[in-house]
Amino acid sequence: MKGSLVISVTVLGFDYVLASALTGINDLLNLAGVSWNKYHHRPIERKFKVQIASWDNKPIKTMNDIVIMPHCAIQDIEHSDIYLVPSIAGDINKTLADNLALIRYLSGLRGSKSIIGSNSTGSFFLAEAGLLDDKPATTHWAAESLFRKKYPHIELKLEQLITHDDNILCDGGGMAWFDLGLYLVELFCDHETAMGTAKSFVLDTGRTGQLTYSPLIVKKYHNDKTVRAVQDWMEANYERDIVISQVSLQFGVSNRTLIRRFKDAAGTTPLEYLQEVRLDAASKYLVQSNKTIDEITHTVGYSDISSFTKLFKRKTKLSPSSYRARYKPNYGE
Repeated sequence: MKGSLVISVTVLGFDYVLASALTGINDLLNLAGVSWNKYHHRPIERKFKVQIASWDNKPIKTMNDIVIMPHCAIQDIEHSDIYLVPSIAGDINKTLADNLALIRYLSGLRGSKSIIGSNSTGSFFLAEAGLLDDKPATTHWAAESLFRKKYPHIELKLEQLITHDDNILCDGGGMAWFDLGLYLVELFCDHETAMGTAKSFVLDTGRTGQLTYSPLIVKKYHNDKTVRAVQDWMEANYERDIVISQVSLQFGVSNRTLIRRFKDAAGTTPLEYLQEVRLDAASKYLVQSNKTIDEITHTVGYSDISSFTKLFKRKTKLSPSSYRARYKPNYGE
């Protein structure tokens, strides 16, 4: 995180929202860089300033009749670095119909450089506002059929806990506000702050060393212990000059067997997985460091910047410099 500037976050409240999604993300982000540092007698560095907003600054009646007083009116917000839409706890279609002004407000954020995220069924608001057009999304598993019926043009990736495309984020569960929160802490701050925040809240992140909920983690949802061990080793050693046939020998299997088992377990080859690990690491360096692209190329295990650039562009549809320009937080704006 650059300097001591604080990231502004606005949680967009509405009636029959899930109360924990509204207040939980508020607690988690407000305490990032605070509680863990306090416990260990380190300087407190507040990273985020979170406000809860509602239309016309009206009290928010959450599910189970908990009433929350907002900090401000949605229409009075001039700018926020991050906008978050919490989960819909009531009837989804009725909630959308009752909040057309909020949908129009979200639609007006198209083209904004701010991060816009949703928790669980909050993704329906983003879809209604057109923010998920031509982008992947995720939502609560129980809302899958309704989401697909309403938005057949949107690529729903229900197997992913987090989707992130351009400046749009979705998470996939009612209590996944903490997953989304930790992702934002690591994206805007650093790994250490995210880990400290998780430990303060006693949260099990299950992270693998990349960005908190990298798509790579989906490829580790299998029961092949050998493939899992190779994946872990690659993630710890991706900067080295790696020859897959030598990796096979190291783990006591033939090259052909490792390739077959990798495809069965992870849906990819060992070499393709290694490339994903390296490119995922490069994405992190581009967003979270000031390393040059040449330095990043060598740091993630490539010797030729031209080859690296081609692979990176094939994966992200952006050149490394364009990716950095799009995703690296600009605290001056």
